[in-house]
Amino acid sequence: MEDVDAEFAPLRKSLQAVDAKNIIQDISVNHEQQAFLRKIRLVTGQKHAPKPHVAIGSAIAGVDGDVDTITAAISPNTGNDSKNHAGKRSHPSDDHDTAGLKRKQATDPSSSFLEFQSYFLRQLNGSLPPHATKLPKFVNECSKEVERILKQSIIQKESHSAIMVGPRSHYKTAVIEHHLSLLAQKYDQQFVTIRLNGLIHSEQAAINSIAFQLESRLQGVHGNQDLAFSISSGSLTEVFEKVLRLIDTTTIQHTKSSSSSRAEKISVIFIFDEIDTFAGPLRQTLLYNLFDMVEHARVPVCILGCTTKMNVVEHLEKRVNSRFSQRIIYVPSIKTFEEFLEAIQEAFCVDIPNECATKWNETLKHLVQQETSNFRRVVRNNYETFRSTVLLKNSLQILVAKAKSIQALIDGLETCHWIHGYNRNQLGNSMSSKVKSLSDLELAVLVAAARVSLKTDDNVNFNLAYAEYSDMVKETNKKMPIIPPATGTSLMLESTLRVWKKQDVKNIWENIIDLDFLAERGSVGLRVSASAAFQASNYHTTATIIPFDLRTYQMQITLHELRRTVPKSSVYYNWTQL
Repeated sequence: MEDVDAEFAPLRKSLQAVDAKNIIQDISVNHEQQAFLRKIRLVTGQKHAPKPHVAIGSAIAGVDGDVDTITAAISPNTGNDSKNHAGKRSHPSDDHDTAGLKRKQATDPSSSFLEFQSYFLRQLNGSLPPHATKLPKFVNECSKEVERILKQSIIQKESHSAIMVGPRSHYKTAVIEHHLSLLAQKYDQQFVTIRLNGLIHSEQAAINSIAFQLESRLQGVHGNQDLAFSISSGSLTEVFEKVLRLIDTTTIQHTKSSSSSRAEKISVIFIFDEIDTFAGPLRQTLLYNLFDMVEHARVPVCILGCTTKMNVVEHLEKRVNSRFSQRIIYVPSIKTFEEFLEAIQEAFCVDIPNECATKWNETLKHLVQQETSNFRRVVRNNYETFRSTVLLKNSLQILVAKAKSIQALIDGLETCHWIHGYNRNQLGNSMSSKVKSLSDLELAVLVAAARVSLKTDDNVNFNLAYAEYSDMVKETNKKMPIIPPATGTSLMLESTLRVWKKQDVKNIWENIIDLDFLAERGSVGLRVSASAAFQASNYHTTATIIPFDLRTYQMQITLHELRRTVPKSSVYYNWTQL
């Protein structure tokens, strides 16, 4: 960029927003306007002045756009009258300013809609400032409890641990993030937030993420970018010792120059999404060390976990359970349709002083109360199935983003065309799409595994699936027509299926597992019950001893579903029926 500036001078940036669709049109309009202005005939100040035949062209050529000078050059004897009349005539720039004012006045409604649209999209995305964000009323009780825990940890420097339990997409993480954002406005330098997700992080990945987030956050807190932290190496115990030592060191450095040591401590807030994935039957080392930090660390530590499993505490080991505070915060679900309608109005009403927002709120209230409206039917369908306001928010984002005016947005809400399209895409079966993308050999092995699963009550391994596959290929080849040639020997058509070797089909079996058509027995029965967890634990401890061919899997798609998905023109369609 510096080379470009040195060669062409600094680049100028436009201060006006430009629509990409109107760039070519704007350029053509400018050229036409310039050509039109050049063709304007300039007249004298007097109405009956004689038309000079000389100096008009030279005046226009010599003077560019100065009306008074051109008039003086055309009629030098007009005197003050020409000046007076010239002052009364409209200047081209005045016409341009008037047109710009009219255009600005015409675009005032659209600017009001753009303001409303931008604010509404931020509200649907949850990116509004903390003071403008509102939580639904049905989570008020758990919201107060979370706020109390966070204030005690950040302001009063106490250590706490709690687990929030509730249905999916019911504002568990949103409540925590909302109160953290409010506290960050005043106490930003007094706490460090570490976020983990059980669907993303394994134990080792979670440790590395904790170390990285601590390093980056503490560097920002102390404003020293030259600090060389190296706490992500070593075993679990070593890493947590380094973490504690690092936090204690920074706390001591902070308290040396301050009289109030309690206020200068840095609180560490752990937010766990899907914390039940770390409470499996395997070693729960991560949870053990974190809950142990809550009890014995010299710095305040707060652990807030979110899960959809009601019996998550039953799957904690004894050593982990003894260090957990046994504080469970239940997030209630919406019980009646009237409460759901109220939550929808709270989520979709826009509280800003805007004409479009007022019109939108009135229309929304009318459609919610009208029992025959399409939007109320959509809300009713959501209540009877998911009871998720988040799903409705996501379906409404496309309509709001695509609308060009408030009337188009209201019409889209009345017809619910975009909402129905979004729901159709979301409810499409991704498993069926995966089946259609399989190769012939992968489809054959998958159908064979589904046949074995139906025969053996959801237990299938590679040996049984390969045996079924080879038998079905042989049965299919027997039904192929045979042409008896004149020599007396039979000739089989080239369309017969080939039985691939077992070693080759193993790669196909691994591909099917990677596509989530098959799941290991231990993964499925991990948190169903205590006995299932015990069996899964024993299975995983001996998984390295059990051969690959004998490992037991469960099908994630049934043979009946395959019959509806596999096209009838496929040679394997007949396999989908026993």
